[in-house]
Amino acid sequence: AFVKEFRAIREASDNSTDEAISRAGFLSKCPSEPKAGALMQVKIGSDTTIRRRFDGDDVLQDVLNWLGANGSVIPEKLKKREWCLVDLNRYPGAPIDCELHLDKTLQFIGCWPSGKLEIRPSPQEWMEGEMVDASMGSSRGLGAAPTETLR
Repeated sequence: AFVKEFRAIREASDNSTDEAISRAGFLSKCPSEPKAGALMQVKIGSDTTIRRRFDGDDVLQDVLNWLGANGSVIPEKLKKREWCLVDLNRYPGAPIDCELHLDKTLQFIGCWPSGKLEIRPSPQEWMEGEMVDASMGSSRGLGAAPTETLR
């Protein structure tokens, strides 16, 4: 159901002028893409991965704006915890609190020099605002915040 919903969201700009305008608004808020920098890869479902480069001092809000340029409802679903943005740089992967960390740099959240993230349907406890116990290993990346800071 999640993959089907995401496909419909991705295809919506082909059929809706309002959606195309909304996505363009998100894209206009994105920093310019550097030639070199942190490569962000976001996996969505089993068959979609989107990629873009960011500077290490760009913030999570910049990533959410980029995701909004791929589907205008994505940032809101992440902030409301209907979906979660999972940090795959850590094992096991754990959700990032997007609302709490909007202004944190990619380096702070551990996505420098690269970031592997995944958008997933949220587990019930995450939707209810509880922390998901992931018993994660140490933070990844120089200057990254401790794991417990990101949840």
